[in-house]
Amino acid sequence: MIDPDDRERAAIAAGLRLMAELMAEIGWTTRLNELTEPQARALAESAIDGFLEAMATSAPRPDAEVPF
Repeated sequence: MIDPDDRERAAIAAGLRLMAELMAEIGWTTRLNELTEPQARALAESAIDGFLEAMATSAPRPDAEVPF
């Protein structure tokens, strides 16, 4: 991502929070090269899910009075 805006930075932070929760379960002393494939995949998915959820939540809402 080149030059993220404030909304994107906040979404990245949300993804990192989810990754941190997962790393707490895995163990902070586990090196990245020691992660199992499912653990590595889960970390990537948590980052992406957190980012997408935060972006969707912070997206501008269309005017409720527009009928379409």
